[in-house]
Amino acid sequence: MTKPTTTPRTPAILAALGLAIAACGHQATTFPKSTNEGSREADASGIKRVVLVSMDGLMPNNYLSPDIHGLKIPTLRWMAAQGAFSDGVKSVYPTVTYPSHTSMVTGVNPGRHGIVGNRTFDPLDNDLESWHWYAEEIKTPTIWQVAEEQGLKTGIVHWPVTLGAKVSYLLPEFWRAKNVQDQKLMRVVSTRNLLNDVAASHADFWTRYVPPNVSDDSLTDVALHILATGKPHLLLLHLVEVDGAQHRHGIDSAEARSAIETDDRQLARIYKELSRSGLYAETAVVVVSDHGFRKTTKMVRPCTLLREAGLVTVNDKGTITGWKASVQANSGQAYVYLQDPADHVTREIVRALFAEKRQDPANGIGRVYEADEIRKLGGDPSALLGLEAAVDGDFQFGPGCVGDYVAPPAYHATHGYDPDRPEMRASLLITGPGIPRGHIVNARLIDIAPTIAGWLKLPMSGFDGKPLAVVPEPASE
Repeated sequence: MTKPTTTPRTPAILAALGLAIAACGHQATTFPKSTNEGSREADASGIKRVVLVSMDGLMPNNYLSPDIHGLKIPTLRWMAAQGAFSDGVKSVYPTVTYPSHTSMVTGVNPGRHGIVGNRTFDPLDNDLESWHWYAEEIKTPTIWQVAEEQGLKTGIVHWPVTLGAKVSYLLPEFWRAKNVQDQKLMRVVSTRNLLNDVAASHADFWTRYVPPNVSDDSLTDVALHILATGKPHLLLLHLVEVDGAQHRHGIDSAEARSAIETDDRQLARIYKELSRSGLYAETAVVVVSDHGFRKTTKMVRPCTLLREAGLVTVNDKGTITGWKASVQANSGQAYVYLQDPADHVTREIVRALFAEKRQDPANGIGRVYEADEIRKLGGDPSALLGLEAAVDGDFQFGPGCVGDYVAPPAYHATHGYDPDRPEMRASLLITGPGIPRGHIVNARLIDIAPTIAGWLKLPMSGFDGKPLAVVPEPASE
């Protein structure tokens, strides 16, 4: 087990957290005393509410070894010191945002809930770069759905695959125009007056919230408004700046460190509101990420091989006109599909093509997964093959069937690779009544929903995951 390098349990950390809150523009306050002081065993019966915060792309070593990275993250340090933490959570296949977040709230793998990638599979490029935005696409029950059915109030802020979700308070993750026109769109698809009410209290809100370019402090503004006015039993918040900074600038870049510190301040604001509203003593706060990251310096586009083999047809304008096989790229991973699963001739051509390409590491294909392997990993059962970009050469996969196989890399760092790779591990920290100080063992993203369902006494079953286990720290320190 890896322990955080700095896990103070003294008033110094509470003072540091107060300073973090002050840095957010609020008056410093004394952080509430842990409800688990002296507790050695988990008894979560006191949990009446849950705040689930996803810090997209946060890697465990950021809170396990913050000093190595020069991080000023008093809130995450406090959580690791006072609550339970994991030194690495197993994500899902593929390790990308939308499948991961949907597994967190359903407790099942992507092959069952149906969100098998970020983008929709669109071999003819007809859907205007759509993502899996719509809650109706999820094939299995979600914790917010069951909570609402049980009469509990739920709130969602920028959580993936929630457009149209039937909840008490909703701000889905969604965009189309990618400019200020999307502010109008979001006012329509969100809870009535929610965004205008937040903007009334924050004069610069609309400069910070322009989907898809939204700041994490603007999203936290919305979450705090919901906490203060609605007091939901379940609140989901998706913060995105860490993921974006690591993609664009690299894992340990100054921009990535700044984004992590920004999210730490947002977390401090949440704790402050829980304390102010009197909800702290009955609320579990869960901070999780969806995947890890690894450096990447090269990019290849597998679907161009299918075009070259005549399995994707293109007209003289570069428009795809037909396909027998195609590829859905997910950065470090890609799925290969057949238009007709019974087309055995095309099936064997595709298999042979990728098997041959994989023989030379310089081609960027590190591993080929057959359908039975994909199913065992919980991936898309309709895929013919799964591909993993060659990690030894720092490769990533890019989209598109037109153009060259080798292309300039889209990112400095990315994810999507096999969830068993240590660098793909996600983060997890929990505080709350009955949550002992300790280590969360063998944690998986599919364990989040059954854990929350147990706390809130939601009648859910059929999970692939199970409630998280915490090994308390020894009584003497």
